[in-house]
Amino acid sequence: MSEGISKLIEEYKSTKKSLECGLKWLPTNEAARSKIDVINMIISDLEQLESQCR
Repeated sequence: MSEGISKLIEEYKSTKKSLECGLKWLPTNEAARSKIDVINMIISDLEQLESQCR
C-alpha cells in the first residue's frame, strides 16, 4: 500500500509543478492557485497516511 501512496504523491507533486510553471505565464490565474492549494493539502494528507503505513 505504501508503494501506491508514494506513486500518488509523486504524481500530485508533478501536477503541482506543472501548475506552478503555468503561473509564470498567467500570474493572476486564481483557479490555478486554488488548485495548487488543494494539491498541497492532498500531498500533505498522503504523506501522513504513508507515514502511518510504515
